[in-house]
Amino acid sequence: MRLLLLNPPFSGLYHKLGFILPPLGLAYLASSLRRQGHSVSIKDLNVEEPPSDLSGYDLVGITADTPRYPLALAWAKRAKEAGTAVVLGGPHVSFQDEEALRTGWVDFVVRGEGETIFPALVNSWQGGEDLSSLPGLSYLEQDLIRRTPDAELPADLDALAFPARDLLPIDLYRRLELAGRPITSIITSRGCPFNCTFCASSRFSGTRWRTRSISSILEEIEEIIGRYGFSALAFLDDNFTLDPDRVLQICEQILHQGWDLKWWCFSRPDTLIKNDAMVEAMAAAGARYVFMGIESASQGVLDAYGKRAHPGMAESAVRLLRRYGIDTTGSYVLGEVGETEEMARATISQAIQLRVASAQFSLLTPYPGTDLFERLRGRIFEPDWSRYDCMHPTIRLDHLSPERLSELLRLAYRAFYLRPSRVLKGLLSPFRLRGIKVGAIRDMMAALREM
Repeated sequence: MRLLLLNPPFSGLYHKLGFILPPLGLAYLASSLRRQGHSVSIKDLNVEEPPSDLSGYDLVGITADTPRYPLALAWAKRAKEAGTAVVLGGPHVSFQDEEALRTGWVDFVVRGEGETIFPALVNSWQGGEDLSSLPGLSYLEQDLIRRTPDAELPADLDALAFPARDLLPIDLYRRLELAGRPITSIITSRGCPFNCTFCASSRFSGTRWRTRSISSILEEIEEIIGRYGFSALAFLDDNFTLDPDRVLQICEQILHQGWDLKWWCFSRPDTLIKNDAMVEAMAAAGARYVFMGIESASQGVLDAYGKRAHPGMAESAVRLLRRYGIDTTGSYVLGEVGETEEMARATISQAIQLRVASAQFSLLTPYPGTDLFERLRGRIFEPDWSRYDCMHPTIRLDHLSPERLSELLRLAYRAFYLRPSRVLKGLLSPFRLRGIKVGAIRDMMAALREM
C-alpha cells in the first residue's frame, strides 16, 4: 500500500521562534510500516509545502495533539474528499476518539504508541480482515463507537527500527542550534512514573519506564553523526535522568567513542540534587542545557500539580548544574485554580533570582488524558482546541480573570527577557555560543503581542 504520514504545523510561540525538531513519532511509524513492505512518505508541514493532491495514496495517517487537532481534522477532510482512508493518532484522539470519528472524516483512531498497532491495522484492512481482534483501535460500526482493548505498549524498544530520518527533509531542520551547531533529536526511553496532574504522558506511554539498551542508543547516535552530520542532540525522553547509572554509562561511552557532542535533556530537580556524580559526567560528555520543570515558587501550587517537590529543590539543582557549567531552562506554569496574583508574581521573581539561562512560562492547560481535564471539566470555558497551546486561558480560576492571567503571562516574559543583563547576554550570545540571541528575544516579544 502507498501511505502518507502527515504532521500538521504547530503555531505555538516556540515554533514561531524556530524551535522545530523532526517528528520522530511519525518516523518511527514509517520504519515499522516499511518493515511490512509498504511504501511510506512523510510530510512535515512545519518545514515543507503541503501536498497538493492526496488521491494517490491508499491511506493517510495524521498525528494530532490537542492544539493541532483542528488542523488534523481539516487534513482528514481533504483526504476523505480525495478518496483515501484516514487514520488519526496521537495524544488528543487517543482520549477523544469519538469526537474525531463522529466527524465522518476519520476511519480509524490508533490509541497510544502506534508502532505495532498501525502496521497491524494496515495489513488487516488491506486484506479485508475483521478488525475487532486488533487491540488499540477505535472506529464506528453501525454508528456505534467500537473500541478494542488497549494494546500492550512496546516492551522491547530495541526491537523497533530506528526512526526513518531518510524520509524527512533533514536539512530543513538545521536552523535550530545548540552551541552554534544544528541540533536534532533522539529518544532513548519511554514512559513516566510521576503522573503529574497536567501531563498525559503517563497515560499515553504508561507509568512503567521502558529503556533502550546502551548499545542501541550508541548505534543511533553514530548514525546521526555519521550519516546525517549532526553534532548536537536533544534527548527528548520525559525522564532521561531517571536512572543515574544509565546516564553515567551513556556519558562514559560518548567520551570513549571520542564524539564531540553538545546536548540537552529533560530532568527533575529531585533527581539532580541527589546525583552530583551524574551531573559531573553529563558536563564532561557535552551537556550544555537541562530543561527542568520548576513550575512554581508556591508549595501549594506544586502540591496541586502533583510534583512531589518543594521550591528549594529548584535552587539547589540550578546551583549544582551551574557548578559544572550546565545551563538551566526553567519551565514555569501559571494559572493553578487557586493561584493569586501575588503567587504568580513570586514565581516570576523566582525565575529571575535563580538566574536560569532561559525560562518557559506557560498557562495551566487541561489536556484530554490528564487528571486535570477530568477534575476541572466544570471550569473549562474554551471550546476551541487550537487555543490549548499553554498560551491562552482555558479554565476559570478563583482569583484571576482570563484577561489578567494573559497579562501576567506577557509580564513574565518581559520581566525575564527584557532585563538589561539578559539583553546583554543576548548581544553576546553569538560569541559565547550560549543563551538566546537578541533577535530571538525581539521575535518572542512580537509573537506575544499577537497572541
